[in-house]
This record gives sequence, C-alpha cells and structure tokens, in this order.
Amino acid sequence: MLLREPFAGLSGRTAVVTGSARGIGYEVATQLRAIGMSLLLIDKDGGELGRAAAALRTDDGAGDVAEVTADLGTDDLAALESALDGLAPVAVWVNSAGGVSHQAAQDTDPATFEGLFRNNVVSALRGGQLAYRRMTVEGADGGTIVNITSMVTEKVLPERLSYSTSKAALGNVTRHMAQEWGPKGIRVNAVSPGYIDSRLTQWPADDPRQISKLATMNTLALRRLGQATDVAHTVLYLVSPLASYVTGQTIFVDGGWHLT
Repeated sequence: MLLREPFAGLSGRTAVVTGSARGIGYEVATQLRAIGMSLLLIDKDGGELGRAAAALRTDDGAGDVAEVTADLGTDDLAALESALDGLAPVAVWVNSAGGVSHQAAQDTDPATFEGLFRNNVVSALRGGQLAYRRMTVEGADGGTIVNITSMVTEKVLPERLSYSTSKAALGNVTRHMAQEWGPKGIRVNAVSPGYIDSRLTQWPADDPRQISKLATMNTLALRRLGQATDVAHTVLYLVSPLASYVTGQTIFVDGGWHLT
C-alpha cells in the first residue's frame, strides 16, 4: 500500500532529541518539527540550547518546543522526567549527543576513554531506557529510537581510539535494545554518518582546504562532504511507517566511504 502521508501518525506526538543545540541534532529536530511533532530538546549547553529552541519555535510547523539542559551521561534526570510528564506521548527518541577526542593510542588516558563512554554510550543507554518507559506505559503503542553512531567504527583513523570504540559500543547497544524491546513495539536503529560538515568535524574550520581535498578523494564515491540534512533525512525515514519492518540496523550515511 502506498503511504501518501507517511508522517501523519506522528503529528502532534513528542520527539525527544539529545545533543540538539547544534549540528546533526539540531537538524534532526528541525526536520521532526517540520512534520508536525512536538519537541523536547536536550543538551548540556544551556545557552546554545535556548537559542536553538527559540529558532525552532519561529520555524514553520505544528507542535510545541520544550527544552531541558542536561547531560544524560552524568546528571540526575528528575527534571527531564518532570518535563516528559507534561508532554504528549513520546513516539520518537533520537540520541544525538556525543563527543570526540583526538589522542593517539599510546597517549590515550583512562579519563578521556571513560569520559567518551559516558558521553557517547551511557547517555544513549539512559536515554533509551527513558524512551522505553514512556513507550511502554499503559495505552502507549511503542515507538522508535535512533542512535547516532559513526563510520569510524568501520575505519581505523589516527587518534580516534576512544571515539571509535565508544561508537562501536553504541552500535552493540542498538542491537540489544532492538532485540529485547521489539516485542514491545519499539524499533531501534542507528545512523552512521561519515564525513559530515558539523561541529564535531573540527579540521575544516582549521583548514578549509581540507573540504575540497576530501571531496575529491577516491574514498568518497559521491565526491562531496555530507551535510546534517543528509543524516536528518535518514532519521525521518527510520521513524516513519516506511521503515515499519526495519529494526536493529545501522544505516551508513557516508557518501560511499564504506565501499573503500
């Protein structure tokens, strides 16, 4: 059956997006807002989060926009739970919050390693558990969770040991959630971006010449850097009924980088 309005069932329901103050998280929130979802934005940078929420409130689209300043990797989540109590049922939860480090393997210290696991894995685990509780209350009919991982789990890049290891762990978390929560009507998938022009890709800002250099490398089949919208559009597919039989998957959004 052709779905002419694949997002109609999500309009008016709540989408939670972590790490939504900027970059990929912000673009995901923008796209979910555009299809009529109410939003709860979460980020540990309160100033940037406030500006993001204000911008989304003035954009076209239905629904409300709420915000909570929090770090799901470390903070007490009472304020977040309280905010969720006042919202429409949660249908979508996107774990986009995370961090990156640049340390060679021989220089990687335990504090950095553990810190990235809190940022990239523990935060998504706790977010997923919150989503699970909201999507399985009496009267709920499940929902979808999307975790943002990274193509560095497939490629060995210098000075990325902590980052790539934590993102690989998040991929495993995704599969376990999908297998265990599927009977509850919850689909869990991951999106694995390649080189995306975002705040975590620090080197383009330091040396803009790297952008054109990378875009012409044979390692990128599409010969261009990705944009946050490329990732957000994939998230839209995964949370829609178009992907109703898709769970436990990791979708590469990398311009074909994984082919090399």
